[in-house]
Amino acid sequence: MYVVSHTLKPVSAEELGHFEQQHSVSLPASYRQWLEQYGEGTYSGWMNIQRPDQEVLKPFADYDFWMHTDDTPVSQHQLKECISIGSSVDGDFLAIHPDMEGLLWLPRHDEQITLWKHLELEFGDTLDRIYSEYYHQAAPVTTRYYEPWNEQRNHTFYHLQDNVDGTSIQQLSSLCQAQFKWDLVIENEYTCKLFMASIGGYLRFNYAYGREIALFYEEMHETRDTTDYDIEQFLLAHHCKIMN
Repeated sequence: MYVVSHTLKPVSAEELGHFEQQHSVSLPASYRQWLEQYGEGTYSGWMNIQRPDQEVLKPFADYDFWMHTDDTPVSQHQLKECISIGSSVDGDFLAIHPDMEGLLWLPRHDEQITLWKHLELEFGDTLDRIYSEYYHQAAPVTTRYYEPWNEQRNHTFYHLQDNVDGTSIQQLSSLCQAQFKWDLVIENEYTCKLFMASIGGYLRFNYAYGREIALFYEEMHETRDTTDYDIEQFLLAHHCKIMN
């Protein structure tokens, strides 16, 4: 797995152990190992892995957000007892319940809650399985990556302007791939992400929109990394405008 950031902020075993004692719950071992190694962050662009939180799902117990029948893993009242451990970029929740074995998937755009049992896998493998079975398609990327959250993360957005030579965003992406040495390239018909360890981030081309480009980098010093500066100058020279 490719780790985007230079700076990891692991969650201590002591903190997680205290949470387990305080709330009489056993956190999934693979989830604990992940937080202790990498800390909080975003997995493969779709899943936010977060500290356990017993407050997130409590408000949902007051609304008929999901269907609750005899076959539903948790009742509406039990939502107050669920502990959130992550959320997707689409607003789905991943949670556990103190009295249940497995992971609860509470979707944003579906009424059915799913309980995933016997997932004795590495946590990333578990997330891949949930994604492929829930969305009925393969994992979103062939090479997994993780974006740890930290205070050094920064970004700049660019807009590709109309130009005389008619360079498309796909053509600009190809030029950029040839211009710089990238550690990882993930590309499909909708987007392209070019990862570089020296900036602690990546350059994203939004093919679906056709104009938007975003540079994500890690602000380690008062002045930006030279390579980061070179990437910006390349974009500006190819009809990209910085967006405020």
